[in-house]
Amino acid sequence: MKRKSKIVSTVLTASMLMSALAGCGGAADASEIESEVTAKEATGSEDSQEIREQIEEEAESLGLPAMTTDDITLTYACWGLGEKGEIEARDKQLEAFMEAYPNIKVEFVNIDQAAWDDGLTTLAATNSLPDVFWVYSVTNAVANEWALDVTDYYENDPDAKEVYSSMVENERIGGRLYGMPTVMFPYLCFLNKTLFEKYNEPLPSYDWTIDDYKEIAERITHPDEFYFGTSNPNYTDYFPAQYNDGQSAYGWDGESYHFDQTWVDALNLKYNWIDNGVCEWASAEDKQRYLGDEGAWPPGFGRSAMHFDWTWTIAYFEDAVKEQSGCDFLYYPQPAGPTGAQMAVVDYGIISASTEHPREAWELQKWTSWGKEACMNRYEGYKEAGLEVVSRMPVIDNAEVWDVVKGFTDREDIQAVYDHLTNVVPSISSVAPGYNQFNDWMNENGIWDQLNNREIAPADIADELTQKANEFRDQWLASYAN
Repeated sequence: MKRKSKIVSTVLTASMLMSALAGCGGAADASEIESEVTAKEATGSEDSQEIREQIEEEAESLGLPAMTTDDITLTYACWGLGEKGEIEARDKQLEAFMEAYPNIKVEFVNIDQAAWDDGLTTLAATNSLPDVFWVYSVTNAVANEWALDVTDYYENDPDAKEVYSSMVENERIGGRLYGMPTVMFPYLCFLNKTLFEKYNEPLPSYDWTIDDYKEIAERITHPDEFYFGTSNPNYTDYFPAQYNDGQSAYGWDGESYHFDQTWVDALNLKYNWIDNGVCEWASAEDKQRYLGDEGAWPPGFGRSAMHFDWTWTIAYFEDAVKEQSGCDFLYYPQPAGPTGAQMAVVDYGIISASTEHPREAWELQKWTSWGKEACMNRYEGYKEAGLEVVSRMPVIDNAEVWDVVKGFTDREDIQAVYDHLTNVVPSISSVAPGYNQFNDWMNENGIWDQLNNREIAPADIADELTQKANEFRDQWLASYAN
């Protein structure tokens, strides 16, 4: 499938713009305009700038540069191939790409997932990084000078407009993009239907809110019987997304961190519920007493009425947890805050800064991760493998793709989860400058321990954390951003 071309860089010379126009069949005749520009410049005419602006406007309307017709080879690496359906999905994607571009051969590069970054470091040392590859941390890839700046490709590719905008805006580093989302794993709420029935609690609507969730959690909790209203209270992750439009964990909005009242409220709710037995935070002694194992995981024994987790855990609950607990589970969208946003863990991929074929690598990345073709072929691979539970979700808002995803299940609750994924905010550990350094500082100075032990009130340290996190952001940008 060939796309119309669009000039990638705003700093291309006029002659390069003319070549692009000539190659793509631009509305203006390239040689005539270039000749006129040259003549105007020779006479010092001010009209030459107007003509160059005309050229640039013509180029802007034409899309990405044309794909090469030369025979070339690209290399590609991704992880997760040990999971059912992933090899079939990868093969479908690569076969479809090479069928669409028969002059391009794609070779897959095997990297040990358990030592992924070490493998990339080894390849980088011999200038052998794949043209397209997934990364655990975009910021680390930028710091290591592995990642190509793809801002202009993104901004000039109409297909990229389907990617959830918050995934892109929260990933910008100094205003630029160095990676693209590949797949996402949405947060959702695992409802223990058996406990709801045990305590005569009506099931909520799929359009439930944070307030509904809070009220249910406090009503249904029975810590004296070792049953809890909820578990896994990662409220500092998703409260910013649900209460502050465009923000992710730590209030990151793509430019700055904000440890504001939303963050304070998130921690206060967590601590209040732990202290009052609403949220499961059981001691080893209580686990031994009630479950016979001090290392037991209470949600896995059916002891939490509502548990927050990710789509990759559904299969485990439907298999091991149901058998172990004797409970039935429903899977609900995250309860909505004022923004209506849903949170997701997002994987990212990059194009190597050393690639000799950046335009073609961009297309390969699209066909193997975020693009419509990538999604459709991924799910064809899943069908071929007989996959029944899908955990890797598309990162684009495309009705046709989501209809295919919904076709994997006839469960009303899981389809409701999909229907609510219209405003998705990503996790930020992979993409926010200074995030890892700030967390290291928090741990080295025992800040989390002091908060968790109630030695520091969240409100008393919020301003200091905002300042410190943004200092680490500035230090990171000063060191690594171009």
